[in-house]
Amino acid sequence: MEFLETSNPIYNEFFVNSDLDAKVERTKWRGQDSNNSFCFINPKVKYKHYQNEVLIKLKEVFGIKSSSFDKKFEMAISGDGQEVKRISTLHSSTLAALLLLYSVKDKTLTCKLDEEEFTFNDCFYEVKTNVKDSHFSNMDVVLVGKNSRKKDVIFFLESKFSEYLNTGMCNNISKEAYEKIYDELGLTNVDGTISGLCFKENEGYLQIKSSDPQTPQYCSGIKQMISHYIGVTNFINKGAKAMDSKQKLCFNELVNLLNNGAEVILGEVLFDFDNKVDNAATKLLKYSSIYKDLATLLNAKKDKPSNLHVLAEVLTYQELLKGFKIDRKVKDFYQL
Repeated sequence: MEFLETSNPIYNEFFVNSDLDAKVERTKWRGQDSNNSFCFINPKVKYKHYQNEVLIKLKEVFGIKSSSFDKKFEMAISGDGQEVKRISTLHSSTLAALLLLYSVKDKTLTCKLDEEEFTFNDCFYEVKTNVKDSHFSNMDVVLVGKNSRKKDVIFFLESKFSEYLNTGMCNNISKEAYEKIYDELGLTNVDGTISGLCFKENEGYLQIKSSDPQTPQYCSGIKQMISHYIGVTNFINKGAKAMDSKQKLCFNELVNLLNNGAEVILGEVLFDFDNKVDNAATKLLKYSSIYKDLATLLNAKKDKPSNLHVLAEVLTYQELLKGFKIDRKVKDFYQL
C-alpha cells in the first residue's frame, strides 16, 4: 500500500508492506486532513445513515460476501457515536476486531486459553456492562462457545491494535467509580503492586503513571481492564440489569447463557507487530508484564465470582487466530 508522507510508524513501517491493493485517503480531523491517520473512506459521521456507505466500502475493499458481516458491523458501530468514523481508519482496533473475528459466526474458532481448549461459535461487539451509575464498560468483543469440559463459556475480550505502542499516563479517572476497587487491590498510593506503575490521587481524580519516567508504560490499558472487571462482575451478579437497556434485546443470548450456568472469562488481545515496527516487541513485553500482575491481583480478589476467570497472560491475535481461516484480503492487509 502507498501512503503520502507521514511520521506514524504504523503506516510507514507496517501498512506500507501490506499486500492489500486498495486506495486510501487521509482521515479528516476537525475538518483538516490528518498527517498521521489514513482511512478507506471519510464518512459524514454526524448522521447515522452514512453507516451504510462505510459498510459497502469495507465489503468492497476486503471482498467480503458473508451475510454475517452486516449484522456484526452494525454491532461494532453501536457504541458512543463515533465508531462509524473510527472503523474505516486503517489502524482502528475496532476494525481489527471486526475483520478478524466476525466470521466466528460462520465457522468455529478453536484456541487454547490458560492451557485449556475452547471452541467458539459466535461473537458480539460493543457489549456494555455497568460499572457504577452512568459509567459503563464497553467491551470490544464477546465470544461464546464451550470449553473442553463442555461447559458454556462467555469470553469478554478487550481488543487492542496499536494503542499499546503509545505509552503514557492515564489521568482524570473517576474516584467515585474506581477508588473502592483500587483500594481493595492495594494499588492506591502504593508503589510496586503492579511492577512499573504507581496509582495516585491528583486534583480530585485518580491517576495511573509509570513509576520510572525512563521506562514509560501503556497505563490506559490497565485502567480499562479494571473497568471491564467491574462491568463483567456486575453482569455476573445482576444479569440483564447490568447491561445497557438499549442492548438487552440484542444480547439476550448472553443473559440466557449466564442464567444457565455459563463460565465467564475476561481477557485482552493485542496485535503483535514483532520486528515490523520499531520497538513494538519491547512495548508488547512491557505491557504483557503489567497485565500479568493485574490479572494475578484480580484472580486473587476474595469477592471475585466463582465462575469468573481473568486470563493470566495477555493474548495476541496471532495466538488466538492460529489455525483459523480468515478472508484472504484481510490476511494480506494484516500480513498474517
